[in-house]
Amino acid sequence: MLAAVSPLSFRSWAPRGPLVLAVVVSVLLLGAVLLIRRSVERGRDAAIRGVAAGLVIAGREQLRQPDRLDAAELAAFLDEQRGDGLRYVAVIDARGAIAAEAGVARGRQVVPGLHRAGERLRLVQPQGGRRARPARVTAIVYEFEPLVADQLAGDTRWLVAAAAGAIIVVLALGVLVDRGQRARARMVLELERGKRLAALGEMSAVLAHELRNPLASLKGHAQLLEEALAGAPAHAKAARVVGEAVRIEALTNDLLEFVRTGALHRAAVAPAELAREVVDEAGAGRVDLFAEAAPATWSLDPARLRQALVNVIRNAVQASPEGARVDVTIARERDQLIIAIRDRGAGIPPGEEAAVFEPFHTRRARGVGLGLAIARRVVELHGGTITAGSHADGGAVFRLVLPRGDR
Repeated sequence: MLAAVSPLSFRSWAPRGPLVLAVVVSVLLLGAVLLIRRSVERGRDAAIRGVAAGLVIAGREQLRQPDRLDAAELAAFLDEQRGDGLRYVAVIDARGAIAAEAGVARGRQVVPGLHRAGERLRLVQPQGGRRARPARVTAIVYEFEPLVADQLAGDTRWLVAAAAGAIIVVLALGVLVDRGQRARARMVLELERGKRLAALGEMSAVLAHELRNPLASLKGHAQLLEEALAGAPAHAKAARVVGEAVRIEALTNDLLEFVRTGALHRAAVAPAELAREVVDEAGAGRVDLFAEAAPATWSLDPARLRQALVNVIRNAVQASPEGARVDVTIARERDQLIIAIRDRGAGIPPGEEAAVFEPFHTRRARGVGLGLAIARRVVELHGGTITAGSHADGGAVFRLVLPRGDR
């Protein structure tokens, strides 16, 4: 019974259809060429045997008395059979010496049979018969060029070369179409992501602005209530209301930061100094900064990049166990500023390297998942990239790559 192909497996193969088809066509074409080549080789061998048999028959008819042949008769026979590829003919006597010959020999083999002699074939045809007296001629030698066989071999070489070129073209077209389809799929995904982010940004902006005024009022009255209940049993509850209001205010600020416009205000900034300020602010005394290879200045928006670094470094500190250190390395590679942040946490689960930058993607109970999304937005506004992965020695590594940009 044939196993059913699941729709999921079909969908996984469907995007690579052109490349798979190109490979299948190339394999079939290669198989056909090999089959044709094998058939041609068999035909070539048959053609060689046919020429050899024809020369033997012609020799029997025209060279009826080999022991009386001279060079002139052999030369006449050679001229007559030259069109069939004959280039040399000789008579071998009983001592193994050449009694008469015509043409120029390429081989020296006198053993009966068909032998290769350079680009020619050498046929040693034994003579003799039922005569009682010893034969004075023991063999006739024919050297011939396999003209038909060589033509078949040449045609086969051209066929193989044409097939190889066709296979290369088919595979190249398959690769190009495959790359085009994958690029189109990526563009579709990016377009869908952009649409989702646009809708999410619009909703977040409206929500944040609508919450801001009542939240400010709630926070202010809660702080007044906390002060009025100082020393009372209900003071702790009022303090909790203030704390939650502050947390909602931070979420609102994050939402506004996420939907903030893309206008950058670049300036020549010392990356090491900016990172040192961020480490002092968000590092909680657990961050080691390595900035020996950092450039003196770099063109960037200091306020926006500061926010991105705060988010990533704070995330790294929170992901690391208590007391574990976080490494921040700043260096220049060609015309790019590289900032790497490594934590000592559990690392990035396989398959989630890109998902960690999506809005509201978080594994922390009290997190909202906007910090890394804001960081990616800031880096991309600078024309750079941010990637996440797991370190070989454990923990996660976030790598920010920022081009120089215009000053």
